[in-house]
Amino acid sequence: MRKDKKIILQQTIIPDYRLGLFVLIQKHYSDNFQVIAGDRDFGGTPVSTKAAWEYFRRVRNFYLFNDNFLWQRLIKKELLKTDVVILNANIRIISNVILLFLRKLTGRKTLLWGHVDGKGRIASFFRRLYFRSSDGFIAYTEAQKKILCKHHSNLKIWVAPNSCVSFVDCVPVDAELQELDSIIYVGRLVKTKKVDLLLKGFIYAKKESWLPKSVRLIFVGDGELRSSLEAFAREADTMDAVHFAGHISDVCKLREYYRTAICSVSPGYVGLSAIQSFSFGVPILIAKGENHSPEIEACEEGFNSRFFNSDDPVALAKGLSIFYKERAQWLENRPLISEWTRRHYSFETMRDAFIRAIDEMLA
Repeated sequence: MRKDKKIILQQTIIPDYRLGLFVLIQKHYSDNFQVIAGDRDFGGTPVSTKAAWEYFRRVRNFYLFNDNFLWQRLIKKELLKTDVVILNANIRIISNVILLFLRKLTGRKTLLWGHVDGKGRIASFFRRLYFRSSDGFIAYTEAQKKILCKHHSNLKIWVAPNSCVSFVDCVPVDAELQELDSIIYVGRLVKTKKVDLLLKGFIYAKKESWLPKSVRLIFVGDGELRSSLEAFAREADTMDAVHFAGHISDVCKLREYYRTAICSVSPGYVGLSAIQSFSFGVPILIAKGENHSPEIEACEEGFNSRFFNSDDPVALAKGLSIFYKERAQWLENRPLISEWTRRHYSFETMRDAFIRAIDEMLA
């Protein structure tokens, strides 16, 4: 690649789980690669990590019409002239839509990265037009690639499996069988994640003696529901068995919590926490009928996951009971789960897909 070739990746935010990927891409392209992003996402959460601004550029996000649309200060001479720009594929980012069409008029290469699906026929029409106007698409999964190929046969498509872990962090956590004494949830404590369902299911499993008294429930994360969850645990007289660790991004600290976990749980839609759990070799219990994020493609029943009927605390409780009974087998399988994650879902695997896409555009 010529030294004067420039690449800019646009994002709404740079959360802590994305920073590692972007730094790896920057190391490959050096000063030729830059990320621009704002402070907060649609709806207020998640937010950019403060560490991001040591490496990348901060811009202003202006959310419009009750946070349904975003205008980001992007329309600048630099972005119009940059050799390759990678834009968030969300059509609700108005500034991106304008930028894409302006770059198309000037013959500059523009890639899209993000989710393929959306809601509503009208939105689908504009989304297809938006995608068709780009020079290529970086999808999260092979399933998304198939959808894109069906509607955009001439569009160049790459797959970068969504990750939140580095290759070196995909190491199974060692523990003795008698040390497995917890169920873990990692993520935001918000309604869409249905964390209250997890607490209800855990309490039910305890009352039915499906889990021994020694087993605890650990919430790693923070959010608007924390105080109500704490109150509910107190009312149910299970506060001693429920621990709120708060938000933790440090891998070493997370390893300690996962080390003694029987399993992790996704009571609502599954996200990157599944990949994180697999990186440590810990399986996950997942609600079946949810609008899952692309990471669901990594979740295989019997290998690294089990599923329960959505919105059913009793079914969730039974799932926890089964994991407890099978804990010896899952403990033995930790190295297999972790190794598989290292090969398919590390930052490095994701980075390589971005590099292939960018280099082809620059060529």
